[in-house]
Amino acid sequence: QSVVYLCNDPHLQREVAIKTLHFVEADRRLSAHLLAEARMVSKLRHTNIVPIFEAGEQDGDPYLVFEYIAGESLAQVLRKGPLDSIRGATILAPVLDALAEAHGQSIIHRDLKPSNIIIDSKGAPRVMDFGIAMRAAGKPNGEAGKNQTLMGTLPYMAPEYVRDRTSDERSDIYAIGLVLIEMLAGQRVRLATSVPAMLASITEQPVRLKEEWAIDERMAAIALKAVDPEPAKRYQDAAQMAQALRDYVNPPDALSDG
Repeated sequence: QSVVYLCNDPHLQREVAIKTLHFVEADRRLSAHLLAEARMVSKLRHTNIVPIFEAGEQDGDPYLVFEYIAGESLAQVLRKGPLDSIRGATILAPVLDALAEAHGQSIIHRDLKPSNIIIDSKGAPRVMDFGIAMRAAGKPNGEAGKNQTLMGTLPYMAPEYVRDRTSDERSDIYAIGLVLIEMLAGQRVRLATSVPAMLASITEQPVRLKEEWAIDERMAAIALKAVDPEPAKRYQDAAQMAQALRDYVNPPDALSDG
């Protein structure tokens, strides 16, 4: 369980967002792991990443201090209705640039979703909440890994993570694919009435695009490639998907003809 507070830093006279994490049972090893990963992420510097200023622990609960970004989350934007394909691509291409920077340092986000993408006052998207990010492993964690607690937001998890507790950069790309479809459809891709049903949906049901979403063929191809059940068939890095979205907005053929 987490809570985010808007606070004022009296020393540097700036507003910051403080996220506190509370576990049902005290788990010092998990807290220490999260703090270690947060300190690692604090070294990331990119225009489209909300930086972590500080990480610590208070009364056994870890906390993270982020830059406060004035604006609204993508989740808030989507409450007003779906977006057209051009705007969706324009928002997500810089998000993928930010992920490419993180992935280049072997950091995967693990909790990408509309509420963790902020549209700032200038209209620029910013990726936030790397609070459960981790070093990319790239290899299955074995039987012990399968017993690990799932970290993140269930409807945006990749099949390989739910099934085997293994994830890499392509798991982030899968989540971005789900976010892209949600932006265009105006609703979450995966809806279930229970946790077991959601887990089964993720591991057993490939993403299908509904006709009523009216997603054009070129954009559908981009989205479905991102959410392919097999990681090897997805975009292999964030830069590839970012380029695909930019080519959608400005097709290379159209540029050459002009």
